[in-house]
Amino acid sequence: MLGVAGFAGFSQHKYGSMSETLDAHIATYKRQRWDRRVHRGAAKDDNAAQATWEALAGMAPLSAEQREQLASQLHYGQPLKEEQAALIKERAAHLAKLRAATRSAWSMTVLPAEQGDGIKVPDYALFIDSVLLLLADGVARGPDDCLAVAADVVRLGQDLVPGAPLEAASISMRATSIAAPVITRCAQQADADALLRTARELRGMATNPPPVGGGIELADIVAMVQLRKLADIFSDEGDETLLVRLRRRPAIYAAWQHFDRPTRWRELSAVEYPDSLETWRREHEWRSRSGLMLVGDATGGVVGWLYDDMRGQALLRILTVGLATLGERARYGRLPSEPAGLGDRALRDPYNGQALHWRLSQDADELSIWSVGEDRRDDKGARDWADQAPIDVVVHFALVSTKPEPKKADRRRRHSRKK
Repeated sequence: MLGVAGFAGFSQHKYGSMSETLDAHIATYKRQRWDRRVHRGAAKDDNAAQATWEALAGMAPLSAEQREQLASQLHYGQPLKEEQAALIKERAAHLAKLRAATRSAWSMTVLPAEQGDGIKVPDYALFIDSVLLLLADGVARGPDDCLAVAADVVRLGQDLVPGAPLEAASISMRATSIAAPVITRCAQQADADALLRTARELRGMATNPPPVGGGIELADIVAMVQLRKLADIFSDEGDETLLVRLRRRPAIYAAWQHFDRPTRWRELSAVEYPDSLETWRREHEWRSRSGLMLVGDATGGVVGWLYDDMRGQALLRILTVGLATLGERARYGRLPSEPAGLGDRALRDPYNGQALHWRLSQDADELSIWSVGEDRRDDKGARDWADQAPIDVVVHFALVSTKPEPKKADRRRRHSRKK
């Protein structure tokens, strides 16, 4: 009995230390700010994700049919229907709030200490609905405004990621994926200034990506909360005796070591892809060898979320390079010898750290830029799906403008103004 009592005392001391450590990590997490440059308008000390959530709170979700139809029309460039235009007009105030939200700086949302995983994030289903409506509204406004709205949509997705659960990285990628075909189509008609302005905004986002490591930090804190609950010898849950719970504690203490420095993951950033992914792979391999299943399971989905983020960053970098190239072409009347910014280290392929691939079509009416994708193999810009995984991440930029030529009278008036 004395041995049990002695171990119980030591165990309770250890449990107290765990609780203090966890409370300290939660307090640190709550104090942390993931401020991001806004690159548009006047930055305010506001929470972009919270403002987004509040703007979405007043919206009703689209039906599955509305969502599917609108997504298809945006992807294929089909005109809006009257009822869709009416729906956009009806929600104009909410859409304006969403665009305003993304022009604010990020500040940390509150992580309730008593829950550990209670961070407030926008409703992801409503967020995708808003992305579709914003892009449809942008298309209706004309090519120049369309590019500006599309850039706001990409930034809205980026604003969701810092400090949020890693699922937000996947939602951000989806927002960029939905915006990509809209951007390329509007770029065919946009002026040089609009192209270059949007390219600068996208470049600002591509070179200042949200810190996905914050999501891993949150996942570790949530795992620590679970471990503390398992170690609670005063819990009345279950049929286990005090002795059984005491015997189980050494395994819990060993598992705790895998999560006891969550702040170190803040150093993981999309800027360091693909090394960031490899760093996490080694960590996960170590965690998977733990005797407690919780250790491997708690953050087992991180690799998938990181792959989603890599795909989103690849698309963003491709769009940045492509729009900058089209802008130079519009300004100088010819294509540069290679896509603009291709040699920029910050715009390299996140999957292998090398320059993005590109080619011109034989008739020189299309520029294709691509990333090698998850398999890290150059499939020459193929984007078909094989074995449940995309081959390459590719975007095609049309070089044949669909912008109508001005009438002769309009050309004469502009010529006289120049004089």
